Amino acid sequence: MVLVLVAEEGAVEDPVTCKIMSIIAIAIEKPEIDSPLSEVFGRSKYFLILSEGKIKSEILSNPFSSELGGAGIQSAKFLIEHNIDTLITKQIGVHPLRFLNSVNIKVFISNNNVKETLELFYEKKLKQLESIDDSRLGRRHRKRFGGISP
Repeated sequence: MVLVLVAEEGAVEDPVTCKIMSIIAIAIEKPEIDSPLSEVFGRSKYFLILSEGKIKSEILSNPFSSELGGAGIQSAKFLIEHNIDTLITKQIGVHPLRFLNSVNIKVFISNNNVKETLELFYEKKLKQLESIDDSRLGRRHRKRFGGISP
């Protein structure tokens, strides 16, 4: 979890009024707040960044969406640099999922648009991915988790 200091009016330097807030990233197709979610995390063109407790959001362009290989890991590093602690996506590869889990970033799966996804997230109805069954993996087969299971 990222510590973001939010001072209430009249208490600018009082540490008692500081709150812990989480930062959520959602993989989206278009640079719009009502965009559908991107099909695959690493190839997502944009990320919607939301800070819990704030109305303001930010849309970041993913500089690694067109990488020939390793787009998922590079995209994960990019989001870590932006201090996220929760990711919501349709599908994610094995390696970025393991990498995000290793740094305690929660990954949730959704097949809905942004608005519906956020409603389900706040109602705690999204599926969280924590681990992967390695028996489903073969040499050089790309496996992505989330969406509709094979």
